[in-house]
Amino acid sequence: MPQPRNAHKSSPSGLLSFVTFRYRTQIAIADVAQTHATRVQDQLREAILEGRLEPGSRLRAEALAERLRSSRTPVREALLLLAREGLVEIEPRRGATVRSFDATDVRDLYEVRALIEPRAAALAAVRIEAAELAELAATHGLSMCHDRADEAAVARQLRLNDDFHGLILRAARSPRLTAAMSSVSGVPRAFRASFWRDAEQRAQSLACHRELLWAIRRGRAELAETAMRMHIQGAGAFLAEVMSGER
Repeated sequence: MPQPRNAHKSSPSGLLSFVTFRYRTQIAIADVAQTHATRVQDQLREAILEGRLEPGSRLRAEALAERLRSSRTPVREALLLLAREGLVEIEPRRGATVRSFDATDVRDLYEVRALIEPRAAALAAVRIEAAELAELAATHGLSMCHDRADEAAVARQLRLNDDFHGLILRAARSPRLTAAMSSVSGVPRAFRASFWRDAEQRAQSLACHRELLWAIRRGRAELAETAMRMHIQGAGAFLAEVMSGER
């Protein structure tokens, strides 16, 4: 019996399955590429903030790709993302460089932080869970144990401070606040370390953390917001003075 014409052609359901498979494959490939770019972005951000990539350094995609064992495309995407964060400058014909910071930059960063983090603290006071609160208290306790100015203690304080603020931001459970904070966290470690070497500033910061912990533990959103605002504004003013040579 002869086959009907066009019997060899795909059925509508088969064609739909093929299109769906192709679409999902393209999405999966895009997700992998984005993951690579994010990984490179995180590595470069850390290198900049830790001072391993100094202000003014040229960032060549080829050299970075070899150093980070990546292809050039994720590196270029990562540099664009870091430019949005304000850590990298991209100029025509000159390429990408690590951005230099001055007192004006620090004031601007901390003014924006003083808008974001107080809100995060207020939300954390009413949204934090018991396990998160316990971790926040433990982090503050460790900070109190490293109330010294030697380099090992300062390095430890920097990490604990990042952990403390990160815990509050996560407890706020606000993706928009988290995204906003990612663009204003770019003060290099060398400048932030000066804050923790100063005995008066170190004491003030630990006192602010203690007030924040007290307010969040009791669900006092307004008090947590006020404490965080004073904390960020004080830190910003001190660091701006350091960078302008007034300290």
